[in-house]
Formats: sequence, C-alpha cells, structure tokens
Amino acid sequence: MTSVQERKIRQTGCDVRFDNLTRQLYATDASIYQVEPIGVAFPKGAEEASAVIRAAADAGVPVTPRGAGTSLVGNAIGEGLIVEFSRHNRQISDLDLEKGKVRVGAGVVLDQLNDFLRPHGFCFGPDVATSSRATLGGMIANNSSGARCPVYGTTADHVMSLEVVMADGRTEKIGPMHQSLCSERVEIENLIRARSAEMAERWPPGLIKRWPGYGIERFLRAPNDLTNIFAGSEGTLAAIFSAELKISPLPSEKGLGLIFFPSVDEAMQATVELLDLKPAAIEHIDRPLLDQTKGQLHFQAARDLLELDTRPCESILIVEFYDDVAERLSILQSRKIGLRVKILTEPAQMNLVWSVRKSGLSLLTGCIGPAKPVAFIEDAAVRPNQLPEYVRGLRSIMQPLGLQASYYGHAASGLLHVRPVLDLHDANDLKKFRQVANQTSALVRQFKGSLSAEHGVGIARTEYMRDQLGDELLEVMRQIKRMFDPKNIFNPGKIFEVGSAPPAGRTFRAGLAKQRGLPTRIDNHLRENFTRTLELPFRPVLAFTFKDRSFIGNLEQCNGCGGCLKNTGIMCPTFMATHEEIMSTRGRANIIRAALELRVNGHDPLCSAELDAALSNCLSCKGCTPECPSNVNLSLLKAELMYARYRRDGLPLRERFLSNVDLLGKIGCAMPALANGLLNYRPVRLAMEKTIGLSARRSMPHYAEERFDKWFVKHCRASVSDAMAFRRNALQKRGPVILWDDTFVRYYEPHIGIAAVKVLEALGFEVSLAKNRRCCGRPAFSQGNLDAAAKVGKHNVDLLSSLYAASPARTSSTPILFLEPSCWSMFVEDYRELKIENAEKIADRCFLFEKFVDDLLAQEPNAFHFNERSAKIAIHPHCHAKSIMNPAFMRRLAERLPGRKATVLDTACCGMAGAFGALAEKYDLSIQVAQDLIDKIENQARGTEIIASGTSCRHQISDLTNSRPKHMAELLAEALP
Repeated sequence: MTSVQERKIRQTGCDVRFDNLTRQLYATDASIYQVEPIGVAFPKGAEEASAVIRAAADAGVPVTPRGAGTSLVGNAIGEGLIVEFSRHNRQISDLDLEKGKVRVGAGVVLDQLNDFLRPHGFCFGPDVATSSRATLGGMIANNSSGARCPVYGTTADHVMSLEVVMADGRTEKIGPMHQSLCSERVEIENLIRARSAEMAERWPPGLIKRWPGYGIERFLRAPNDLTNIFAGSEGTLAAIFSAELKISPLPSEKGLGLIFFPSVDEAMQATVELLDLKPAAIEHIDRPLLDQTKGQLHFQAARDLLELDTRPCESILIVEFYDDVAERLSILQSRKIGLRVKILTEPAQMNLVWSVRKSGLSLLTGCIGPAKPVAFIEDAAVRPNQLPEYVRGLRSIMQPLGLQASYYGHAASGLLHVRPVLDLHDANDLKKFRQVANQTSALVRQFKGSLSAEHGVGIARTEYMRDQLGDELLEVMRQIKRMFDPKNIFNPGKIFEVGSAPPAGRTFRAGLAKQRGLPTRIDNHLRENFTRTLELPFRPVLAFTFKDRSFIGNLEQCNGCGGCLKNTGIMCPTFMATHEEIMSTRGRANIIRAALELRVNGHDPLCSAELDAALSNCLSCKGCTPECPSNVNLSLLKAELMYARYRRDGLPLRERFLSNVDLLGKIGCAMPALANGLLNYRPVRLAMEKTIGLSARRSMPHYAEERFDKWFVKHCRASVSDAMAFRRNALQKRGPVILWDDTFVRYYEPHIGIAAVKVLEALGFEVSLAKNRRCCGRPAFSQGNLDAAAKVGKHNVDLLSSLYAASPARTSSTPILFLEPSCWSMFVEDYRELKIENAEKIADRCFLFEKFVDDLLAQEPNAFHFNERSAKIAIHPHCHAKSIMNPAFMRRLAERLPGRKATVLDTACCGMAGAFGALAEKYDLSIQVAQDLIDKIENQARGTEIIASGTSCRHQISDLTNSRPKHMAELLAEALP
C-alpha cells in the first residue's frame, strides 16, 4: 500500500499494525487457506472502529472483520485490512433477567458470556464446539448454531438488535425497535417477496440449520428485522460491533443416553428412529475420531467412561434430553438399539463425553502423517430423516476414489462434519479434493439441502453458490450487497463475485482487483505449506516421539482451530495474560511456518526478529502438548530452533551461564555466606542485569549452608550406627528407592530432600542417592543447548542403568523418585526426545515423589498413620506434572492427612518457568502470567497452607505474595508422628 493510504489509516488513532509479524499472524485462520493482509487494526470502541473502517474505505483498502479467527472456510482472512474485534470489545452489560436479554461486545467469547449468565440461571442457547474462543460477533456473522439446534435454533434466533459499522463509517443500530436503514429495508422486502416462489422451490421446509448467504428466507418471515440479513453475512455487509441478545433459562435437568453401534450406517438409521423422542441433541462420533483419543491424557477419563479399550465400537450416538429426562431415557433403553446403551446423568461424566465431541476437528487433524481429514464439505446439512441416504451418497463419492472419511456431528440437525482424508501436498489428492467438492455440491443440491449450514461460505464454497442458489436468488443477494457496500469494501470475494470492477483511481494492488473480478475457487489461496514443501535450513535432532516423529509433522499439526485462545487450563499462559496472537500456540506455530517459508527477513529464518518474538516468550511449560487435541509441542519446536541457531552461530554467554545451574550451585555452596551476600548486594545485582540480563528486581535463590547430599552422607552413617532406631521408625522393610537430589534440592533447598527422606524411611524404604549424578539437563534443554542436555542425560541414564548391577540385593527395577517435576519430565519425556539409549527403560522406573507415595497409600491405606490437625491446603501443580498426569491425586494425598481439606488450584504456569522470570526483559511478562495464580492464592482463607512442588513456582509465589509455599514432601513430613 502507499504511504498516503497508510497515513490515513494511522491518523484514526486506532491501534493499527502493518509490520510483517502481524501480517503473518493474521494470514491464516482455522481453514486450509492463506491470504496475507496489508495490516491489522484493533479498535477499542465503536468510534475507533468507525474511524478506521472509514479511513480504509477512503484509501481504497478492503476490510475483513475478524473475531477469534476460527473460520473453517477462510472467511476471516483477506488481502486488505483485518479489523480484529476480539481483543478489546469484551464488555457484557444491560442484563435484564425479566426481559431475558443482555448486551455484548462483538469480542465477547461464548464461554465468557455463559459464565456470566450461569449464576443468574440463564445461558446463551446456541452452543458451538469452539465455545472457549468463539466470539459472539463471529457467531452472529456466521449465524452459528451447534449441537442443540433442535432446541435453540441458530444464533439469528437470539439476536434482538445489532450495532454495526457501515462501509462509509456510519454506526447504525438495527433491529425491530430501531428505525434506521428504513429505505433499504423496504427495498430488500420488495426484492425478496418477488422471489418467494423461487425460494420455496429451492429451499423447502424441514431444514434445521441455516441456508447459505444472507438470511433472506428469515427476513421474508420477519420483514421488519434487518438483523436477519446481517446474521450470516460473514462480514460482507458491515462490521458487527455489539449486539443485544436473547438469553434462555438453564435447563432444569439433563441426561445423556449413549448408544454404541457396529457401523455408521446403523447409527444414521437409529437417528431417524429417535427423532420422535424430541431430544435436545443427537451427536454422532465415529471410530476415526475416537481412535485419536488413544494415549491422550486429556481424554483418558472419557475413554475409560466409554469403555473404548475393552468394548470398542465403530460409532456412538450421544442423545441428550432436557425435560422428562428419566422417562425419555427409559424409553430409549427399551428400544434395544445398537450394541449397548449407557445412561449418564452426572454432570461431570456428561462433560467428559462432550469434551471429546467438542474437540472433534483438532483430534482428527492431529493424526499422524501428511494426510489429514480435511474440512471442505463438512458443513452440508440435509433434513434429519434424509441422513441415511445422504451418507450412502457421500460414500458413493468417496469409495471410487479410495478415500476414507470421518462422519461426526449434529445428527439431530441433519449436519455431519464429513472430512475426507487427503494429503493436500500431493497433486493427485488435490484433484480428488476438487472432485469430491464438485460431486458433494451436486449431491446436496439433489437433496435440496444447505452446503454451508453453520460454518459459512467463505473461500471454500463461493464458487458453488450459483449452483446452490440459482441466478435469481444470487442476484437478490448481489443487490443487497450493493445497497450496503457499493464499493465492495467488506470482505470481497466471499459468498459471491459482485461483478463490478474496482472504482477508478483505486491504487490497491492488482492482485486484489483480479480477485474482485473473478469468483474465488475452492483450490485457490491454499496455505503455502501445501503448495510448496517446507524446507528446513537445519538438520533436526529431536525425536518428536509422541506420534509425529518429525519437526515438520508436529508443526503442521497446528490447524489454527484456536484451542489455545482460551482463558482456562494450562494452554497457553502467555496468551491468557496478554491476549496477543503471537503469545498463543497458534501464533507461534504460524510464525515458525512463515519463517520457514522464507517470507521473513530476507532468506534466513533462523535470524528473523519475527521468530524471536514467537520463541523468546514461550515458557516451555508443555501446556500445549496435552491440551491441544492435535498435540502441538511448542517446547520441542522452540528447543530445536534455538539449537539450530546456536549450532550455527555459537552459544551466547547468558545461555551458557544459565545452562550450568548445577555448577553454579556447587560453587556457591563452597562459600554460601559470601555468595549469598553478593546476591543481596544491589551493585552486584545491577551489574548482573547489565552483563547477563538477570533482573535486579527479581530475588535470587540463596545457597544452603549444608548441601543435601552432604547431609545425606551423615544421615546414613547415623542410621548404620543406630540400626535399632531405623527399625523402630520403619513400619515395614519395603526395599530400596533412589531419591534424585536435583540441583535445587541439593544446593538451595535441602530441607525438602530431608523431608522426603523422613517420609520414605517412615514408610519403610531404604533411601539412597545416585552417586556421581549430574544435573538432569533441564536448564540446558530450556536454553536450546541440546548438546549439553544430551551429554548429561547420557551420563545419568548410563549411571542409573548400571548403578546396582553389581549388587544382588538391588535390582534394575528400583524406583527413582523425583521432587522437582521439571526434572522428572526430563527423565520420562525429554531423554527420549534426545534419543538417549536406554532412556525408555529408565523412564519406566521414574516417579514423581508425591505420586509414588499416593500410589502406595492407595494400595495400603493403613501403611502409616499421620497426625490429625485441622488445616486448609491449596495446591498449585507444576505445569510439567499436569502435562503428563492428572493432578487430582494431589488433593487425595493431602487429604490422607486427618483433618486437612485440600483444593487443587485451577491455575496455569506460575510465570517463572525456570530462568524465564529472572530475565530483565521478561520480568513484566512473568508477573502478568502469574497474576491469576497470585489472585487465587490471595483469595484463600487466612492460614491456608500453599503447596507447590516446583522450585520456580515456590520462588514466584514467595516473591509476589506473603505466603511461604511448601513442597508436598514437607507437608507429609510435618504430619508424621
């Protein structure tokens, strides 16, 4: 764009970014498409939105309104200016329970709204699967619906009025109670009434979901309400800034009937047979989707509930009822449908099942290999009683092409998200892609169904609109577009080709002019990694063992679904703190991909500032690995890229320094008084900040007067000299265990190791340390210093493999217990990533200390009796522990202590993340990330004991609160008699 155009847009005062980083971040959404914009605007209010849209229009720059960017069809990307409404416009106001309404900003997320409404006994009915990040503005623009469409209908059914920004910058309020746009409303009514017969012929009744394009059939039923035209318009008519919405009472009861089938065909027929029971939802999930939950921590509880490992099936119907639940579930059972039936009425169990269904897209696209289930015919809907025949028609398209597909989705509404498995990197599969799209469009037309029933038209289906709508209805929509957007400013090239050339004098680049003159094709604008294979400028060294076994494979698992754009759980803590796209897992994956496509900073992706922005703020917390259903592992991608850079350019001083925390501990403990005095001396701290970048605002851990390993030698001598005392303390001789004295226990917090020894010996274990052990390598690994991490890892694995070979009293199965979760995760996960021989065998022997103790007490509840004392306990689990196991056991363990009541805090990363929070340039972000944890700790009742097993977590909590957190080992040791 020209400097004049850019200046006009910047002068609005809106936050507008034209830098390369932002353009790459917003070049994709959750679809298979990629279109680089010229810039992105982030308006804070209606005035800023109005000003920036008017300035863009005056400058001849197209505008694409955007919410969370979760579009599956490419309607949230465009070549002009992206106007992003999700960052700032999150206000909820004007709640009126008597009238059942509320006002929301376009950026309010559905889960956010429902969390606000739930205490009042209300909800917003349409429930899209992406509820954790889908914005209300985006849901209105797409006229979204969801699983419970039979009860709630579509989003348009709940819109009372809209505040929109028009193409000329005017802000208008539209709806039955507003008199704005009267002449346009009358003209649209005349246009539509003249085509009512054509609409009746093409769109016969019975379809529960939406029709493609503008809601002209809805407007025909309510001609005084223009919201029906704007709902579903996909940002092609105006930008939605806020909305007044109807809200619905929460159902008084719910129940699920799960019916298991040997085939999809039987499930489809059963759906038709169940419609007379008037369910709130019938959702279908099939074997390809269910198989993707195998080995996934986040879904293991659901797999166990569904008995998928012991009683497998090909297909499941999830049948939900709201009213007369017991009676309807009883009728459902009596019909003897399927292989078996399982009834659920407990909310926690029902939520487990829904979690699998809602993660369907990401689970499917997380399959191994370049061939993925692709979303392009996934939004077609027919009448529910047509489903069996429609599925047979789809299979007749797939089978001659040798294609497998997943069939899941809203069976009660006649909409299945069918995703054929294709490798879009392959030219032959691209031909199949088009062939399936063409034939499916014809099949849907045959059933007089809707090709875009809830996801929209976007790029993927624009070329099929003439076939779906016919010339007469298409012309009605063209005329509506011309009324509201005569210069084709809003989201051009989506839904249909307007047919007019760009206005004279427009200086916008020729590529867009071409797009405006031609319809968008389904196989145009594909992501560059499909059309041009990504080439790595380095040789990867990590194994990516979970499933992908390659750097590119794991990177391409990110499908843009936006599961990381949420405010709960452990992914992604930096996004939760800042709401910046680059701080999300998706944003980082997009920038890594953009860098590798050689579109950043010339032709050296490893040296790009954009890549630095993506990697340097990643906490390597591992939260993305379990919570992203596709299992994108940013911590590994980051380590690999940092290592590639250091291998080529050398390891900087600071990274070398931070890789050797164990050596620093050894030096500091040689003269602890002197070392601690220097760490407390402000001039020294300021010098450290200037030289190696360690923040002077951050406290430094103090060295212990006596190292833990030194204490342990003395302790063992005392035990040998007083064997009777050992026998008195031991309830039962249980054999040996190795306690891994990590760097921080050894040099900084020996009291934690001492507490652990006390507990283990009280339980009857013979405790030893691994003599001559080295640091686990976590500090080096987190710095990308993979050579150093691999070297110490190999030493440790060899040591533990041979440590007891010469002693017949001990075996190679001796448990190895860890007090530091990040050290434990190094042994059980990252040594395998470093391809260290025998790492797998050692990993099988490694246990987190508190899990080992809890497992023992679960098997032998009376193995030991703790002192009784009334106390409240709040537990903050470490991110690495939560990435590998469910932390719920920590509460159970704490409550084994008589009189204690424990809570596991729903918190993400503490923000310290090893050395991250100690860096001067990351200190402020570290505090931002910690805020949720700090708020939850400060809201605990007075006297609550805080438990945090990670040394970084304890450091952060001690720095930012008045609490003095303990390790779980300390809590247990203090409860010993």
